[in-house]
Amino acid sequence: MQAVAACLSRYVRQNQSLVVAYSGGLDSTVLLHVANRLADSVSCDLSALHVHHGLSANADAWAESCASFCRAQEISLTVIRVDVPRCSGEGMEAAARRVRHQAFDAHPADWILLAHHADDQAETVLHNLLRGAGVRGAAAMPEGRGRLMRPLLGLGRAALFAYAKHHQLTWIDDESNADTRYTRNFLRREILPLISSRFPRANEHLAAAAGRFGAADSLLDDLACLDLGDCPAEFPLSRKLFREMSDPRARNLLRAMLKWHHVQPPDEARLTEFVRQLLTAGSDRHPRIDLERYSLWCEAGKLHFRNLV
Repeated sequence: MQAVAACLSRYVRQNQSLVVAYSGGLDSTVLLHVANRLADSVSCDLSALHVHHGLSANADAWAESCASFCRAQEISLTVIRVDVPRCSGEGMEAAARRVRHQAFDAHPADWILLAHHADDQAETVLHNLLRGAGVRGAAAMPEGRGRLMRPLLGLGRAALFAYAKHHQLTWIDDESNADTRYTRNFLRREILPLISSRFPRANEHLAAAAGRFGAADSLLDDLACLDLGDCPAEFPLSRKLFREMSDPRARNLLRAMLKWHHVQPPDEARLTEFVRQLLTAGSDRHPRIDLERYSLWCEAGKLHFRNLV
């Protein structure tokens, strides 16, 4: 209660609307229950949003379970059905996350509350580092960005479980969470427990490191803004702008531009080679990157971007 109340006080103004992204699992059930108890005290309208992915045979039953809980708590619930592309090339986990966030983007609430906690943060840091992420990826999940808010980010899962037991809450267990073929499940069930057996505070330290990486990421964004000068943070950008800066600053600016356009940068090797060509190739050369979600290319002295999704 104290953690969520403190987070709401940092972001929410009186009479704004809050919606909890409610899967029906332990984490989001606890968040919804706490937010419901606090809604009147912060003078906010509270509702819940359940994204129906349709990936499990139990998906309809989960939606009904969420509806039942919300009826008992007198909380308005919206259920949105989405289609998760199975052959997008980005993987099922990433595709489901993308369409889920599209559903969040379409919701009119002032704030969307997500139930990620400190153990999720530690898992995300480790996952991103193992995939070769830099400072931005290691920063993992911020407490607040845009309309998204994560009030439980400072708490471990054990605290949520204790709260749920104390208040006799019931929740859904998604059977896919036990499938270690999914990378996050493998890290959560196999790797992090092993690490914690040697380093008992591993999750706490990984989550704290995410905060420090987040501060560094913010400074890198500030540097990118300085390097843009009077240019708006929009494509196309003059190729000359990149040629006037060092290679590390050019790569930082390009990463920031892609982040601000809500797409992931290419892997480090492709990004480095693209920036090298951007800085050194003659005007008759046209460096280009084509990815699943977007394209980057040089033409007529400018760097162009096209979102393909």
